[in-house]
Formats: sequence, structure tokens, C-alpha cells
Amino acid sequence: MAYLEKIENDLFDIADRLKEIDDRYVLYFNKTLWRFEIHANGVLQLAVPFDRLDARTLFYARETRLENMRKLVERMDKENDRLDKIKRQKIIDDCLAKAEV
Repeated sequence: MAYLEKIENDLFDIADRLKEIDDRYVLYFNKTLWRFEIHANGVLQLAVPFDRLDARTLFYARETRLENMRKLVERMDKENDRLDKIKRQKIIDDCLAKAEV
């Protein structure tokens, strides 16, 4: 795939350090989509959501692994609940403010 450039050497050794997480991980830069991608066995595993390679990439790769999925979903659910509560409170406050006018 000509649009994928394999990254073997980078400033913070992210390509090598990804192997500590999963020895099948290979780091690429997708020249079409302008993003870093992590592949395993020739299949895209995740698109790196950052524009540069640093410790966040390693954290993200660890966090999104299948064995961590339950914790990740729980965190997402808690955050969604928190945001829903804020949204509901804003609706209530807006209604009360309009009722007072």
C-alpha cells in the first residue's frame, strides 16, 4: 500500500515501544488521511488521534486494547451520565428562568 509509510525510527522510539504492548504492532503514517496508524498482521488496529508521536500514543494504544475495554466503557458511561446530568440541569434552569419572566 503506497499510501502507508512504515515508521521504524522516531524521536521518542514510539514504534519500538509499541512492541512492548503487542509485538505484532507496526506503526505507519497514512499519507492519504494524514494520520498515524497502528496495524497488526496487516490489519488496521487503531488510528492515532494525535498529530505527533509521543507518550499519549502509547497510553492510547494500551487503553484501547480489548482487555481494557470494560474499564473504558465504564469510564465512557460515567462521563456520558455526567454530561446528561449537566444538560438536564441546564434545561431545568432555562425553563425556570423563562417562567420567572
